[in-house]
Formats: sequence, structure tokens, C-alpha cells
Amino acid sequence: MKKYTGLYLAVGLVVLLAIIILIFGLFFLNDKDPREVFDTYYLRFPQVSTLTLDDPVKINGVKLGKVEDIHLAGHRVLVVVRIRNDVKIPVGSEIRVQNIGIMGERQIGIILCDSAKNYAPHDTIDGQFDAGIAEALGLAGEIIDSTKILITSVHQVMDSTIANPEFRDKFRVMMNKAESLEDRLAKMLADTDPQIKTSLNNLNTATVKVNALLDTVQTPISGLLSQASGLMQDAGGVISKLDSVTNRLSAITAKLQTKDNTAGILLNDRTLHDDLVKTLHSADSLFQIILHDGLDVNVDIF
Repeated sequence: MKKYTGLYLAVGLVVLLAIIILIFGLFFLNDKDPREVFDTYYLRFPQVSTLTLDDPVKINGVKLGKVEDIHLAGHRVLVVVRIRNDVKIPVGSEIRVQNIGIMGERQIGIILCDSAKNYAPHDTIDGQFDAGIAEALGLAGEIIDSTKILITSVHQVMDSTIANPEFRDKFRVMMNKAESLEDRLAKMLADTDPQIKTSLNNLNTATVKVNALLDTVQTPISGLLSQASGLMQDAGGVISKLDSVTNRLSAITAKLQTKDNTAGILLNDRTLHDDLVKTLHSADSLFQIILHDGLDVNVDIF
């Protein structure tokens, strides 16, 4: 019986040792220290790319936590992280999803600031996303696809133009016509060049003659302008005299329109006009009688 008791005790000790080794192995493999206490924070990013669970959380380059959970929250991604409780995150610290490897490995990087106010555990903090190798490769794939489309378009254009025999024949005919036109233009320039030079020489000669003519007539024209200036002065005197005559005629007309003089009275008195007319008629009748019957004169002498 004592033999079996010692055996059971040995088996129990082995099992207990195995359990202890298993527990410490789990902590070691999960990079956990049973003496450490962690706080939970919620980090919100526009995207996280290849960030996965258990990726490290480094504060100023020191690993002090890890990613516990990743899920979509509305239009953004919410990342749950656990950070040692002896580390405080000041408000305004820079939080980023960073690329740390050529295979697209990611981590959460936190750069602490000097703010006196700290985030409390379970606070939700907004962070930023840094593009890395994965995004560059994705963009390279898009560029390759666009390049393929561009090359296909270039091939189509080439096939419909340079690679098309009909286009080549038309292009060859067009080039021949262009060469013929160039030859004709060269011949035309060669034929007209002497004529153009002669015309320019004649134009220069005519310019010289016109300049000489202007020099010759400059003095007469100056005298003519001087005489014209004198005529303008004489015309000014004549205009002054005409103004004087006009003023006098206006004064005479004004006097005739008034009744302060004989002419004005005669012109403005209608009764005198009628009496004069009657007198003239009577005189005319008497003159006609004298012409017809003669003049009979009786003289009484006393």
C-alpha cells in the first residue's frame, strides 16, 4: 500500500509540474507577465489595412501592449488595445497604425505628448493611418492595370493607322503631294525673288524722290500757310465790320417798329395810311377830269 501511495504522489507531482509548466509556457508564448496589469483603450482609425490581433502596441518605440480586437464601427474601424496600467496616455498624443515590415506587418505606434491631462481607461481615441507596402503594392497593381489599358489603346491606334496598309498608302500619297508642293513653292520663290528685289529697289528710289520733293515744296507751303494766316486775320476784321453793320440794321429796324419818329408813325398809323390812299384816289380822279374836260379857270377881278 505504501508502494502505491508513493507512486500516486509522484504522478501528482508530475501532473502539477506539467500544469505549472503549461501555464508559464502559455504566458511566455503569449508574451504575458502574470504580474502585469493592463488597461483597455478604444482606438478609432479610418482603416487598418493588414493590422491583426496580437499585433504590438508600442509607446515611444517600447512595446507596452497589444491589439485585442478589431471590428467595424460605422464608417471607421475600432481597435481594442490593452496597455500596461503604469503607462498613461496624455491627451493630444499622436496615435498611428504603422507599417513595420516589407511583408506588410503592422503595429500601433503612440508618441506621447507633454499634456498634463491624460486619457482614462476605456476612452475612445481617434488615430491616423500610415500607408505602407501593402498600399503601395495595391497602387502598383492599379497602375499596372491602367498601363495595360493604355497599351491596348495604343495598339488599337497603331493598328488603325501605321499598321494599316490603306493608311500607309494614303500617307505616302500625302507625302508625295507635300514634296511636290514644296518643289513648286521653291520654284515660285526663285522666279519671284528678282522681281521682289526690283520692286523694293524701285520703292526705295521713289521714297528718295518723295523726300526730295517734300524738301522742295516745304518753303512754298510754309509761305502759303503764312498767307492763309493773314487771310484769316483779314476775314476776322471783315466779320467784325459785318457784325457792326448788322447791329446798325437792327437799331434802324427797332426804330421803325416804334412810333417815336416820322417813319415809325407812317409805318404804324393805319388811319394815316387810309387817308393818304383816299387823297391819292381823289387826286387821280381830278387829274383824269382835267385831262378829259380841260381846265376851266374863272378869275374875278374886283
